Amino acid sequence: MITNDLYYKNCSVRYNTTREISSNFMKIRKLIICFTVGVLMALTNCNSNEIQIKKIEGDLYYSFFRLGSFHNLPDSIIQKMKFYADTVNRSQLDSANLEFISKYDVLRNKDLLYSPFIDLKLDNDSIIKVYLTNSEYEKIKIFKRQDLIDTKKKVRIVVDVQNLGHGLALATKIISANKIDGQIPQFDKKLRIEDYQ
Repeated sequence: MITNDLYYKNCSVRYNTTREISSNFMKIRKLIICFTVGVLMALTNCNSNEIQIKKIEGDLYYSFFRLGSFHNLPDSIIQKMKFYADTVNRSQLDSANLEFISKYDVLRNKDLLYSPFIDLKLDNDSIIKVYLTNSEYEKIKIFKRQDLIDTKKKVRIVVDVQNLGHGLALATKIISANKIDGQIPQFDKKLRIEDYQ
């Protein structure tokens, strides 16, 4: 009888030890799975937040009405535009005004309301506004519209940009800005058109 009791005690201890090991193994396995899932989620979030940069190429475009930021605008106009954008009832706007407000929101969120910009006519004939740093903008200001017309040249620009949507882009680097043969794209030759200043 003693041997039977010892045998059952011994089996009971082995069973409990095996059950504890199995239980600990399951806990470790769950921890590893949770850790792996967490790491994968973190990596996925990091990749989705990366800024997508792409290279675009087009011609410097001179338009009659160049409004894309508050750069070089009088304070009186800036105050009126800010007041309108911040107080208008957006639910009652038509699509053109809603697009204007959406662009304003993008520029405000990206801290670009006072940044200089250029209009760039892409090869597919679409025109986008490219926002630049002041130092990059200096590379563009040297091109004068009338000089380009007189010499039958246009400015070809290759630039790395981050797409902001709504026909807006943020330049990360101007790769090149060169005069080439051709007629400058412009809105209307009869209207008075300003140089980039």
